[in-house]
Amino acid sequence: MPSFLIPPIAILLSGLAAVAVLLAARLAGIAPLSAAPASLAALLVFLVGLGFAGFLWWLASRCFTLLRDPATTPEQLSALRDLPLALPEGTVRALLALIVGVIGLPLLLFSQSLALNDAIAGYVNGIIAGVFGYYFGARSTSPDTQAARRLGDALEGQTRVNAALRESEAAAREAAAQATGPAIAAEAIARLERHLGVARLLVQRIGPGLPAGLIPPQAEAMLAQAEQALAAARTLPDLGALQAATAALTGRDGPLPALLRAASPLLPAAGPIGGLALLLGLGWNLGAAAWRRFRARLLDAPHDPALFEPGAITPASAELRLAASPIFARIFTPRLAEPGFLATLLDACLRPDAAALLWARFPGFANPAEAEAGLSEFRHALLEDRVQADLSPELVGRVAAALGQPAASPTLPQDGPEPARAAIQALTLLLGELRESHSDPVPLLRELAA
Repeated sequence: MPSFLIPPIAILLSGLAAVAVLLAARLAGIAPLSAAPASLAALLVFLVGLGFAGFLWWLASRCFTLLRDPATTPEQLSALRDLPLALPEGTVRALLALIVGVIGLPLLLFSQSLALNDAIAGYVNGIIAGVFGYYFGARSTSPDTQAARRLGDALEGQTRVNAALRESEAAAREAAAQATGPAIAAEAIARLERHLGVARLLVQRIGPGLPAGLIPPQAEAMLAQAEQALAAARTLPDLGALQAATAALTGRDGPLPALLRAASPLLPAAGPIGGLALLLGLGWNLGAAAWRRFRARLLDAPHDPALFEPGAITPASAELRLAASPIFARIFTPRLAEPGFLATLLDACLRPDAAALLWARFPGFANPAEAEAGLSEFRHALLEDRVQADLSPELVGRVAAALGQPAASPTLPQDGPEPARAAIQALTLLLGELRESHSDPVPLLRELAA
């Protein structure tokens, strides 16, 4: 049985039990109903009142349970505050009509047995007629009235909601309008600062040591224009001036795009800018030891034994790189089957006086110059292999994603014309400066490669 039916059924059974006791007393002749009709009527009225009081208590408890329920919304709580005793609409009127009916009708029907005079019976009749007439009359007209009132309340509430939404939308539009201008100006300033910092390094620090023509001659004017636009933006941002200065630095004749274009012949398969952007982004993300190897490879720096950790180069890896060294491959390939030959060769090649040792210990070289050239080829191949191992697929994928490019195996610069080698060396020096200042070039490179 549902729990909400238990209290009403208990009240009904209590009343029936009381009536049953009175009937049993009458049948047993203990206390006839006619012995004290007024007292009996008063007792019945009292019992009925207790029953209705219990019923009201049960209704109130149900209402308070609803109020305590976490699922009850604030709108429902607000609606309950407008109801009598916080009970459903019409409950109080129904209870009053029931009380009058349950008490008044028996009094009226048994008025003679209760020795009520005609005046009292008339009063009771008037009360019953008035209450019932009002209740049923109100019920016959209330649905339309209630519907109209609820519709009016709903319309009024919707009007308030619509007004609040319009106000919030207007406030949001106004805030967006106020914030859009400064936000765009701030982004333009930040972008110009990124490109201006790199242009300043290229023009003022690296450019004087480069061959003529690698840095465009109008770069100085571009730099001055950008400095002026940025200084003016500190007080009164001029979006047009900021964008014009940035476009000049990032255009074809900007310092960095000009260097990237000049170095592109060294990476013919990777595209003019995309491959170099990936290469520079990888260099910025390398660790200290890997960066030293990477820089030495791009700068064609002299051999440094400190670039290789002990055990990093094994005879097996040396044999693989021997094919990339034409002079060594011609002279030493026939001797690879000799036990311990590769270990001996590798030990000699990593010594400071390796060229003299090779000429003295290993016949086959035409002259000391050829021994030194073969050594340079072999060391270059060893460094190439170690740098390729530093550029892990995970690192390549992460940098390529930051640049908005597909992940592909990076291409290291190959041999090319002198201006291209000078350009790649200038880019390497620039990358070193950016690493020192902890300035990530990836956002800047992404804007250029877009």
